Amino acid sequence: MKISELQSICKYDDSIMEEFKQCHPKQIISEDIYIPIWKVEYKYNTARGNPKTATKYIFLEESAWDMVDNEFMSHIKSINENYPERKLSNVEILDAEFMGKVYISLE
Repeated sequence: MKISELQSICKYDDSIMEEFKQCHPKQIISEDIYIPIWKVEYKYNTARGNPKTATKYIFLEESAWDMVDNEFMSHIKSINENYPERKLSNVEILDAEFMGKVYISLE
Protein backbone atom coordinates (compact mmCIF):
# COMPACT_ATOMS: atom_id res chain seq x y z
CA MET A 1 0.00 0.00 0.00
CA LYS A 2 1.27 3.43 -0.81
CA ILE A 3 1.61 5.87 2.08
CA SER A 4 -0.54 8.41 0.22
CA GLU A 5 -3.32 5.79 -0.04
CA LEU A 6 -3.11 5.21 3.68
CA GLN A 7 -3.34 8.93 4.35
CA SER A 8 -6.38 9.31 2.11
CA ILE A 9 -8.38 6.49 3.73
CA CYS A 10 -7.42 7.11 7.37
CA LYS A 11 -10.10 8.23 9.78
CA TYR A 12 -9.25 10.09 12.94
CA ASP A 13 -11.06 11.43 15.96
CA ASP A 14 -8.75 14.26 16.91
CA SER A 15 -8.18 17.35 14.78
CA ILE A 16 -4.44 17.28 15.49
CA MET A 17 -4.28 14.18 13.24
CA GLU A 18 -5.15 16.39 10.26
CA GLU A 19 -1.43 17.23 10.21
CA PHE A 20 -0.63 13.57 9.55
CA LYS A 21 -3.13 13.37 6.69
CA GLN A 22 -1.64 16.47 5.07
CA CYS A 23 2.08 15.74 5.45
CA HIS A 24 4.21 14.59 2.53
CA PRO A 25 4.55 10.76 2.30
CA LYS A 26 8.35 11.05 2.47
CA GLN A 27 7.99 12.48 5.97
CA ILE A 28 6.67 9.12 7.17
CA ILE A 29 9.54 6.79 8.02
CA SER A 30 7.67 3.61 9.02
CA GLU A 31 7.74 0.74 6.56
CA ASP A 32 5.00 -1.43 8.06
CA ILE A 33 1.66 -1.09 9.78
CA TYR A 34 1.01 -3.83 12.27
CA ILE A 35 -2.44 -5.02 13.27
CA PRO A 36 -2.78 -7.03 16.50
CA ILE A 37 -5.31 -9.88 16.27
CA TRP A 38 -7.37 -11.52 19.02
CA LYS A 39 -9.33 -14.72 18.40
CA VAL A 40 -12.61 -15.07 20.30
CA GLU A 41 -14.41 -18.41 20.42
CA TYR A 42 -17.96 -18.28 21.70
CA LYS A 43 -21.24 -20.13 21.94
CA TYR A 44 -24.79 -18.87 21.55
CA ASN A 45 -28.35 -19.87 20.77
CA THR A 46 -29.93 -18.90 17.46
CA ALA A 47 -33.32 -17.21 17.16
CA ARG A 48 -34.81 -20.71 16.82
CA GLY A 49 -33.05 -21.87 19.97
CA ASN A 50 -30.37 -23.99 18.29
CA PRO A 51 -27.00 -24.05 20.10
CA LYS A 52 -24.01 -22.96 17.99
CA THR A 53 -20.32 -22.18 18.42
CA ALA A 54 -18.36 -19.72 16.31
CA THR A 55 -15.20 -17.64 16.09
CA LYS A 56 -14.67 -13.90 15.62
CA TYR A 57 -11.48 -11.84 15.38
CA ILE A 58 -10.86 -8.46 16.99
CA PHE A 59 -8.15 -5.88 16.30
CA LEU A 60 -6.88 -4.82 19.75
CA GLU A 61 -3.45 -4.35 21.29
CA GLU A 62 -2.05 -7.34 23.16
CA SER A 63 -2.13 -5.32 26.37
CA ALA A 64 -5.88 -4.72 25.89
CA TRP A 65 -6.84 -8.16 27.19
CA ASP A 66 -9.29 -6.53 29.59
CA MET A 67 -11.18 -4.87 26.70
CA VAL A 68 -11.78 -7.98 24.60
CA ASP A 69 -14.97 -9.05 26.42
CA ASN A 70 -16.48 -5.56 26.25
CA GLU A 71 -15.63 -5.09 22.56
CA PHE A 72 -17.04 -8.50 21.69
CA MET A 73 -20.27 -8.07 23.64
CA SER A 74 -20.71 -4.59 22.17
CA HIS A 75 -20.46 -6.16 18.71
CA ILE A 76 -23.09 -8.80 19.61
CA LYS A 77 -25.41 -6.09 20.95
CA SER A 78 -25.03 -4.14 17.71
CA ILE A 79 -25.72 -7.24 15.60
CA ASN A 80 -28.83 -8.02 17.66
CA GLU A 81 -30.11 -4.44 17.28
CA ASN A 82 -29.49 -4.35 13.53
CA TYR A 83 -30.83 -7.84 12.81
CA PRO A 84 -33.55 -8.61 15.38
CA GLU A 85 -34.86 -11.47 13.23
CA ARG A 86 -31.49 -13.23 13.67
CA LYS A 87 -30.95 -12.37 17.32
CA LEU A 88 -28.27 -14.30 19.24
CA SER A 89 -29.08 -15.22 22.82
CA ASN A 90 -27.16 -16.71 25.75
CA VAL A 91 -23.89 -15.57 24.21
CA GLU A 92 -20.90 -16.81 26.18
CA ILE A 93 -17.21 -16.38 25.41
CA LEU A 94 -15.45 -19.72 25.60
CA ASP A 95 -11.91 -18.51 24.93
CA ALA A 96 -10.09 -15.34 23.91
CA GLU A 97 -6.45 -15.44 22.92
CA PHE A 98 -3.98 -13.04 21.40
CA MET A 99 -2.82 -14.61 18.13
CA GLY A 100 -0.14 -12.16 17.08
CA LYS A 101 0.19 -9.41 14.49
CA VAL A 102 -0.30 -9.13 10.77
CA TYR A 103 1.59 -6.55 8.75
CA ILE A 104 0.74 -4.23 5.86
CA SER A 105 3.86 -3.09 4.03
CA LEU A 106 4.09 0.53 2.95
CA GLU A 107 5.72 1.71 -0.25
